[in-house]
Amino acid sequence: MNVLNQLREHTATFHKQIEQNPYAKGIMDQSLTMDGYQAYLAKFYGFVEPIERKIASRPEWEANDFRFTERTKADLIASDLRQLGLSEADIEALPRCEELPDVADFEGALGYMYVLEGSTLGGQVIMRQFAKFLPVHPDTNGRYFNSYGEDVRARWGEFRGLLESVTERGGASSEARIVQTATDTFRLLDRWIQQ
Repeated sequence: MNVLNQLREHTATFHKQIEQNPYAKGIMDQSLTMDGYQAYLAKFYGFVEPIERKIASRPEWEANDFRFTERTKADLIASDLRQLGLSEADIEALPRCEELPDVADFEGALGYMYVLEGSTLGGQVIMRQFAKFLPVHPDTNGRYFNSYGEDVRARWGEFRGLLESVTERGGASSEARIVQTATDTFRLLDRWIQQ
């Protein structure tokens, strides 16, 4: 079983669980308000920003010819929040999650990235939902959920290639570490969103 199958299998329960949070449910049943949307983005920012800061300078990104800076999401979320009326001071003051997944090694960073990169696929579904009931637009206040636009499948393919390459070299221990961090990321993000 390759790493992607392992990831899907081990994170499936947590993936389903996170889709049951009040914000995600509000998107799907078209009851989310703009205030709710802003609160949801603020939650994501409080989780994503501190992790991206920790993993951005890892030398393995460059060593694997992977342009991590093109994958960051905190700046997209901040841009959406500014479009919704928050100031830089407001964004800086947003609460940050203190219970984060362990991203101290490259495999940990990849486990976290699996969750965030995978969410770009779901972002397409979310943007289609928004188009039915909420004024969220891909080029203004919906940049986070429309992270890669038309390139989402190509970007996912590149990330899958990186995962497979790293686990081919690192073997079962690398795979286990990535799977564990992905599972922890789903679990801790869900806990943070539900607070």
